[in-house]
Amino acid sequence: MTKIGRFRPIAATIDVLSGVRRLARASLIAALLTGAGPALAADINATLHWSERVELSTPVSGVVQRVMVDVGSRVKKGTVLLSLDERSFKANLAEAQANLAEAKDALEEADREVKRGEELFKRTVLSIHELQLVKIDRTRAAARFSGAKTALTQARLNLDYSVVRSPYDAIVLARSVEPGQTVVTRLQATPLLTVARADRMVARAALDQAQIERLRRGSEIDVRIGGSTYKGKIVRLGMAALSAGQQPPLYALDVEFALPHDRLLRTGQAAVISLP
Repeated sequence: MTKIGRFRPIAATIDVLSGVRRLARASLIAALLTGAGPALAADINATLHWSERVELSTPVSGVVQRVMVDVGSRVKKGTVLLSLDERSFKANLAEAQANLAEAKDALEEADREVKRGEELFKRTVLSIHELQLVKIDRTRAAARFSGAKTALTQARLNLDYSVVRSPYDAIVLARSVEPGQTVVTRLQATPLLTVARADRMVARAALDQAQIERLRRGSEIDVRIGGSTYKGKIVRLGMAALSAGQQPPLYALDVEFALPHDRLLRTGQAAVISLP
C-alpha cells in the first residue's frame, strides 16, 4: 500500500468529524433563530434591593417624647419605634368623652320632649307648630350627638397616631428625629424613620428579551449569595427597557427570597440568579 493509500482512512475520518461539527453549529444557529435555544441553566449576575421600604411618619403634630430605635435596629411587627408627648392627646380625648356624655343626655331629654309633645298634641293642648319646634330641637340634639361621637373617634385616633409602630419585621435604615423635636404635619407629613423588611429581599438582574420571555411570574428560582443558596420567587418581569435606546434592550427581573432571622444582607451586594 502506498503512503497516500494509508492516509485515506484518516482523511475520511477528519471529513466526517468536520461534517458533524458543521451540522451541530447549524443546528445551534437554527435553534437561536427560532427562539428555542438550548435547555441549559444560566447564571445571571444580580444586585440586592429591599423587598419593601417605607418612610414612617404620623398625621398628627406634637413634641417627640421618645425614640426607641436607631439605624441598624431590627424590630418585630408592631414594635413601638417612636412616641409623641401624649398629654395633649389624652386631654383632647377626655374632653371628647365629656362632650359625648353631655350630648347623649341632651338627646335623651329631646326624645322625652318629643314624646311629651306628641301626647299633648293628641289632647289638643299643643299646636302642630309647637310640636314641630320640639322635633326640630330633637334633630339638632341628634346632630350634636353624632358630631360628638365623631370627635371622640378622632381623638382616639390622634392618641393612637401619636405612637409610630413598625408595619412589619423590619430593619431601621434612617432616623431623622430626636426627643424634644416638634413635629408639624399640618400641610405635609414629615418622614421620621425609614424602615425596610428584615425578613425578605429582592435580587434584581437585567435580562435580554429572549431570556425574560422564557420566565413566568411566580415561578421558583434559586438565588446564590456568597456560599448560600436561597429559594426565591419571580415577583417582577419588566415590560419596559431599563434604558431608552439601549441595544439590545434589557429588562428588569426581580426575584424575592426569604431571609433567616439571623442573616443580615445589605442593598448593593452581589448575587447570582440561576435561570432555569
